[in-house]
Amino acid sequence: MENKIPQYIKDWLDIIENMKNDNTYKLAWGRAIIECVEQGLYTSKNTEVIISFNSIAEKMLKYYWNQTFFFKLKQSSKTIKSPVIVQLTKQLIQEYEDKNDTKVPVWYEVCRKQFCNTNTFSSIIKRIANVLPQNVSYRFLITANKTYKIYKYDRGNKFITLTISQMQLLKEYSVVISQLLNYKWAQLLEKYNYAPRISLKVKGLSDSKIRRNNLTVYKKALLKQFKEDNIIDFYTGKKLSPTDISIDHVIPWSYIYSDDIWNLVVTSKSMNSKKSNSIPSQDTIKRLEDRNKILINYLEDSDKKYIQDIKYANDSKIVDKMYYDCRL
Repeated sequence: MENKIPQYIKDWLDIIENMKNDNTYKLAWGRAIIECVEQGLYTSKNTEVIISFNSIAEKMLKYYWNQTFFFKLKQSSKTIKSPVIVQLTKQLIQEYEDKNDTKVPVWYEVCRKQFCNTNTFSSIIKRIANVLPQNVSYRFLITANKTYKIYKYDRGNKFITLTISQMQLLKEYSVVISQLLNYKWAQLLEKYNYAPRISLKVKGLSDSKIRRNNLTVYKKALLKQFKEDNIIDFYTGKKLSPTDISIDHVIPWSYIYSDDIWNLVVTSKSMNSKKSNSIPSQDTIKRLEDRNKILINYLEDSDKKYIQDIKYANDSKIVDKMYYDCRL
């Protein structure tokens, strides 16, 4: 017997398929809800879960940051004035550029690490959250002259509510819904941008040529977890020859555009070449997280920056978050 799609999920699919857009707000809103559910960014109350507009706002900031900073994608047909959330995103990008004296784009998590405890960051999140009840939260539910009831929303207190069963269905169908949202987002952006590979840029990856650094600078630190005569391949578990050592991104560089020690491992040259840009398994991600917990204990005072980066990754669950992004 074929599995039937639950009516609740059909409602989501109907909304996405039939929505009318003059900018990408509703698509970003839908994707943010799915990501909040997937990552447990909600509070439970009796038989319901509550997702704050602040949590949704930060996810939307992430999407617009990456698409704006890396790819300069326009999010609406307006030629003079961008949508408010895009303006706020550009404001934070400008602050990042000024503070670091650079125009080189970085992934959102780099910005978050630098700004998350600042008044500027909290102000941007709050201002984005204030836009959502005006233009997004209730409009998302109205499609083709029909109002769907896929969540309840409180515009005054700025949160949405899902039942436990609705939340569980969204988790089960998160990949399907996110892929449809990405597809519709890419379709819309094609109207506003003359740019290649938009669907990949919406998803958060691209083969676009962004300068890559030499990874040998990380080698010394990564090898500190091993005894000199017992260097182990992260992927195969086999002993490596000192002349056959390569440094590899577990989550492919083409997904995150960044060299971070918490995402780098020791492997053989042939394994590095063979792996290419393939998405790792959940088991590999779990082993990477375990490796980071071990590696930090072997680093020394001279590795202060690496220690800080790994500690931040461990505390913030960055590996799991990045893995979620690249899968969708």
